[in-house]
Amino acid sequence: MATRFDLSHPPFDLLTPAEASALSDAADVLFFCDDQEILQAGGSVDSLYLVLKGLVREMSAEEIVGVYGEFETFDCRALATGKTIHRFEAHEEALLCAFPRQEVLALTEKNPAFGAYFFATVSDKFGQLAKKRDRREWQNLFTAKISDIGFRQPVFIDANQTVVDAARLMKAQRCRSLFVRDGERTGLFTTGDFRDIVANAVPGDTRLRDRAQFSLLSCDKDDFLFNALLLMTRQNIHRIVVTEKELPVGVLAQIDLLSYFSNHSHLISQQLEMATTVGDLAKVAQDMEALVESLATQGMKMPQLARLIQVLSTRLMARLWQMVASPTVFAGCALLALGSEGRGEQILKTDQDNALIVGDGLDENEVAQAAENFTEQMLRLGYPLCPGGIMVSNKEWRHTAQEWIRTLHHWARQSQGDPLMNLAIFLDADTISGPPAWLAICRDALRAGVLDDATWFSRMALPVEQFPNQKADGGFWWQLLNREGSAHLDIKKAGIFPLVHGIRVLALETNVMATNTFDRLDALVSKNVLKKTMADDISEALAFLMHLRLEAGLEMLRIKKSLSNEIDTASLSMLDKDLLKDALQVVKRFKHMINQRYHLDRF
Repeated sequence: MATRFDLSHPPFDLLTPAEASALSDAADVLFFCDDQEILQAGGSVDSLYLVLKGLVREMSAEEIVGVYGEFETFDCRALATGKTIHRFEAHEEALLCAFPRQEVLALTEKNPAFGAYFFATVSDKFGQLAKKRDRREWQNLFTAKISDIGFRQPVFIDANQTVVDAARLMKAQRCRSLFVRDGERTGLFTTGDFRDIVANAVPGDTRLRDRAQFSLLSCDKDDFLFNALLLMTRQNIHRIVVTEKELPVGVLAQIDLLSYFSNHSHLISQQLEMATTVGDLAKVAQDMEALVESLATQGMKMPQLARLIQVLSTRLMARLWQMVASPTVFAGCALLALGSEGRGEQILKTDQDNALIVGDGLDENEVAQAAENFTEQMLRLGYPLCPGGIMVSNKEWRHTAQEWIRTLHHWARQSQGDPLMNLAIFLDADTISGPPAWLAICRDALRAGVLDDATWFSRMALPVEQFPNQKADGGFWWQLLNREGSAHLDIKKAGIFPLVHGIRVLALETNVMATNTFDRLDALVSKNVLKKTMADDISEALAFLMHLRLEAGLEMLRIKKSLSNEIDTASLSMLDKDLLKDALQVVKRFKHMINQRYHLDRF
């Protein structure tokens, strides 16, 4: 059904042909001169505007907070409330299509999807409109549960029976694993156990209680399939026990996942286990990039994708450390991932952020040589050097546990600058290799050394304001208004860092132990530090900003350009521009909250 205007763009693409035609017939066309005011801040709104020609700027006082070009609409939220909080001006001669407010509101009642565009919360809008990217299949895939795909029914055998009995039962039942009952405990015996039996010439009459594994890794049948994948990948195992009310009810084998997941993360895990040279690891690193692109294209959510890559990256770095360090150094040190890698929020290879907890009595020169070799080989694997020198090759980032405790306390006593940021980076640490207890000791000491002082927390939070909002005298909004062809925004400075660091400081102040930002948000809600609506908005905004950075990064890799945190906002779709505007508003609200809580205006 033909319409007077092109209504194929959001949100009008959610209308039926009949609804679009009726709305088009009710519209008026308005003209505005350069710099002419269209909507006054705080004024009533009686129309929804579609830009047919020209540019419109949205102003909060003298700050540009939005730019609208051809086929983009404003002000959707104001239409729902009847008033706009911002001022809208024609930046250059603008031809607008005005749809009557009552007509639009009537359609929001008839068409739920269309209505969601106007009345949804920010977090709902991210979730609903992201589905327009035609990624429903993979978003559903990563909410699937183990019970959704089924699992192998258990076959039991008594622990008093022999390995020969087990072989015969497996052949008869055509299974590759058996549950072994031994009184109150249950073990698992698999075809893989026969390798050691043959290799070690174990007698065939050996009782199964002596060969079965009774420390079982399991997932509940109602757990997410993705969690089972993570467990297999992290532990480098081929099957897990499926439980119901903590009792074994079946086995989920890796081959079962093969038919359901097409991402081959298990293959990368196997390649890591089999790698014997740095060249082997370089091939794995390339495969990981291909995996990221595949999963991102197919719509895997950013928090899940980041966690999966963290598991694989951690194993890759642990394998590299084992290759470059002597057995004594490898066994006597704890290698740490810091920053976004430690939080499980780094997807593409940015800079190296790592540290070393050195065991007592190790040769300092031998440790230093291994650390320098590790940094060099990480560079070969595609991990750029850290501009700030936060790497194991820097002696300032490798200490014994007691030296780390003294260093952390020294940093905590400082009032500003690099020491406090170093402290923040260490807060996000995760153990790659070595005893996790060593990091726990250091982290406990860090928290014990934190000053119970409001001014100290204010200084800790101050970097949230390190990168000011885009003002009217510059920034990517002006680049969009001037039609420069590209409009670059540092997505980390503008959004990701303020959210991550603000949440990190709140977590430190309220003794939240989680290191991942999304986990910290959940914990802060449970402690009533943040309202759930605010936390949901932050979570969705952060995930979307990570998505934009990943998309830009993948494009940089395709054209052989060095990775950076810049995105070209001019190349974004109208949907992504709209979501970016919402995300930056969430960042602005959160920064304002942090500013008020910690009185940052005093500094």
